Amino acid sequence: MVHPKIVAVIVAYRPDVPLLRRVIDATAEMVSEVIVVKNDSGAWTNDLKGVVTMYEPGDNIGLASAYNLAAEHAGREGATHLLLLDQDSVPAPGMVEQLLREYGRLEKIAAVGPVWRDPRTGKLGSLTVRFGSRHVPQPGEVVEVSFLISSGSLISLSAFSDIGPFDDNLFIEHVDTDWSLRARAKGYRLYGVADAILEHTIGEGVIAASASGRTAYRYPPERTYYLTRNSIRLWRRPYAAWRWRLFDAWRLLRLLTLYLTFASQRRERLLSVVHGVRDAFRSEIGKRPTPAAGRKQDYDR
Repeated sequence: MVHPKIVAVIVAYRPDVPLLRRVIDATAEMVSEVIVVKNDSGAWTNDLKGVVTMYEPGDNIGLASAYNLAAEHAGREGATHLLLLDQDSVPAPGMVEQLLREYGRLEKIAAVGPVWRDPRTGKLGSLTVRFGSRHVPQPGEVVEVSFLISSGSLISLSAFSDIGPFDDNLFIEHVDTDWSLRARAKGYRLYGVADAILEHTIGEGVIAASASGRTAYRYPPERTYYLTRNSIRLWRRPYAAWRWRLFDAWRLLRLLTLYLTFASQRRERLLSVVHGVRDAFRSEIGKRPTPAAGRKQDYDR
């Protein structure tokens, strides 16, 4: 294998700056360069000048466009891999080394990803072995998966060139799902690596249905819009496997039921669903035309 050169990208929107600095410091030790894409108009970047390569589009261009921008930069710099990170995702020591090791022994890899650990509880997350089937890997395991969340994923740029860029029109939700589906449709493989750990917070909390005991991660209402719109979009795409379509339809129904029954701001969420269904059939629309002002966008899966 060609000697690897890794560029990391952190997409930031109104971040907790001390936490973002932790992410940068932990990542910089393991990669050749760290890029931050600033997806807001705040003045929080002053302390980071000279520490990272900063891209400031001047507006929220979305997660997909930010990743594509970083991939173009990494390609110009002669990088072999791109590491995707959220603004609150802190790589554990050795995470990148553990991920990179798999490229030396496995074939036709699109991306490898870590196992995330919730800093609020200390619990490890699971991997999607098949859509609808999840697995908490044991130490030393390397598991082929159907899907990887974007944060923590180490992407081969040669595979990226073949698979294609992230879909700008998806903006945020299902950006990673769409790319994973396209990668697998082209015969590429995705792997989760148990010994690679990412400290990662999903959502703003948990919604629980008292009767059934079911739970879901809580997100702001505008996230419901992107979830609804982009799920319907992906169901109609030829490379979307039937198993994923069934899984995602059931997941969307379950999540919307929890959101509209047990979450706060139910009226706003219902309107988000209605607008999401409407806009799913518009050919070109990325960012929501009239987003709720002043709310924090959450890019996590």
